[in-house]
Amino acid sequence: MPSAGAESCSNDDTIDFCDNVPLVCVQEELGSKWCSRDKHDNIITSCTYITRKQRLLDFYQRKTYNYYTTLSFTSEKLYKDFGREASKNFTEMSRRIELMVKNAFHKSRLREDFVKSQVIKFSQEENRVLAHMLLICRFRSTEDPETINRIIQRVLPQKLQDAVGPPKVDPASVEIKKINKTETDKYLNNCCGTRRSKSATESLRIVGGTEVEEGEWPWQASLQWDGIHRCGATLINSTWLVSAAHCFRTVCLPDASYEFHPGDDMFVTGFGARQNDGSSQNHLRQVQVELIDTKTCNEPQSYNGAITPRMLCAGFLKGRRDACQGDSGGPLVSPNARDIWYLAGIVSWGDECGKPNKPGVYTRVTAFRNWIASKTGV
Repeated sequence: MPSAGAESCSNDDTIDFCDNVPLVCVQEELGSKWCSRDKHDNIITSCTYITRKQRLLDFYQRKTYNYYTTLSFTSEKLYKDFGREASKNFTEMSRRIELMVKNAFHKSRLREDFVKSQVIKFSQEENRVLAHMLLICRFRSTEDPETINRIIQRVLPQKLQDAVGPPKVDPASVEIKKINKTETDKYLNNCCGTRRSKSATESLRIVGGTEVEEGEWPWQASLQWDGIHRCGATLINSTWLVSAAHCFRTVCLPDASYEFHPGDDMFVTGFGARQNDGSSQNHLRQVQVELIDTKTCNEPQSYNGAITPRMLCAGFLKGRRDACQGDSGGPLVSPNARDIWYLAGIVSWGDECGKPNKPGVYTRVTAFRNWIASKTGV
């Protein structure tokens, strides 16, 4: 029997606390299945720490593998209904297929290695539709790439056989090709609304060169993100720079019928002032805000009916987070469930900056979507 003030470290409790660390790690330390609360807690803390450390080490000891994947399916909707990128039907069909692929991996031995999939386009193939997608996995650096490739080629079609549609995917149509980082960037650069991960944007370096004095190459420019150089560019006149296309990506334009909802998280970015009547900045800044419904924004204590259907409000009624002078014309963007970013608004006006009950006012992009299409073809 245990003594007073002690309790049983049951198998279930220990595994629960230790996050699947074998019970032996506790029992060997204690020499008994009974333990005092203090000692038990200390060992559980050690087990948890070791487990988290192992997971962290495991993450950094993995290598990213990118694959270009195609699969065909039948759909009740015609291809023209969802073939246009960023349309509502494109987004919904992409979400379904990405979820099917995610579930397929999570039901396989590769569930720890799968990172994400992303549909990049659809194409027509006779009476079927072809989905083109990127597949990203992280495998341990010690694993053989050819073995990994064979496993993926076998597992994905096999697991898609059991996938519940719609759409109904033909497992025999699945084709998977390993691609390098440059090819991956090329495909992603042709997709709107995707952001680069910081680890994926490391710039190529000059090898075997020397440092130069300031002004020695006066046409050289540095395109930076968070103060870190990402791409070079060349000044060709007082207005224009030329650079590589892969250094840039486009945001998605929502359909005119696309709905953003009050409370949605959004980001506004710009080089404007950090306070009312302040100076513009040389570094791009970002701030997270929320969409505020028009009725609230039109209350007497806010803008007293000045907000029209062609405008939207974003920020916080308590103030503090907002766009400011110099940010005008910049983007207000919001991600959908697939983490694809859409342009919701354009910085327009407001009553000072970050003032309580005076959130930022933006041009509502959906209200001008058809006009944008008529002028740009986008």
